[in-house]
Amino acid sequence: MSSTAASETNSEVLRRCQEILAQQESSPKEYHEIEDKLALTPLQPDTKWGFVIVRAVYGPSSDAPWAQILQLIRAEISESLTKADQSELLSRHEMTIIEDEAMLAGADSSGAAAYAARRAFRAWVADDLPQQLPDNYLEELGGLTQFREQLLINTKHHADNPLSIMPPRWRYCIFVDQHCLRSLEGGPKEPELKDPALKILTTDWDGEVTEVPAEKFTEDWDGGETNDDHEDVGWMWIDMTDYAPKYTQLTSAFGWEEYHERPQRDYVETTRSFHDLP
Repeated sequence: MSSTAASETNSEVLRRCQEILAQQESSPKEYHEIEDKLALTPLQPDTKWGFVIVRAVYGPSSDAPWAQILQLIRAEISESLTKADQSELLSRHEMTIIEDEAMLAGADSSGAAAYAARRAFRAWVADDLPQQLPDNYLEELGGLTQFREQLLINTKHHADNPLSIMPPRWRYCIFVDQHCLRSLEGGPKEPELKDPALKILTTDWDGEVTEVPAEKFTEDWDGGETNDDHEDVGWMWIDMTDYAPKYTQLTSAFGWEEYHERPQRDYVETTRSFHDLP
């Protein structure tokens, strides 16, 4: 090969490398969907994002593991967004905590207890969300009083429900009960390496019932009435390290339907066994 041909080949390789680098630099950052959702929704500038966390287990023995889970979540968010070069998004993250021992002590993720958690979360949404919206948008929705009443109704969302277009912060909440705390017992000995199991509840759910139906054919599942792998029971398990990825997935209009995984009854035991592997 002549020196001229070699020079042309090297120039072509260099040009292609420059194009690839330019494409990478212009590609959206990881978790950009969170920013996009905030920007495309009629919210006030600098509105926060992040799951609200409902505490459903109380008592002196739960205080330390509860505090540890919160510390682990904060550390995970900071690490994930720093790695993704999302310092601005990190500054807008807010982890709101709902604690109400009288209402939520001993609540579980299915049946009537889940409604208690949803009611507590909806009450927070009805108080917080109107503050994040401009006055003219509230007027379009019928005014503050009508909007708050709509947010407090514990029923499935309809197409014309303004909550259906909102970011995950006002549609889903993380739910921490005794099973989540128990998931801390296994895994690495180093506290900072632990990856506890968490529960996510959706508020887009049926109205309350006076009696919880008896479970049928659910030997392998936690909650539900059938043995269908795809039955939606209103909540699902996630690992703590999936906090930001799951929030990102749920920014989609049909994120819950697409990414919901029916919770297995032995999820905590299976997760602990996996983390205990050498």
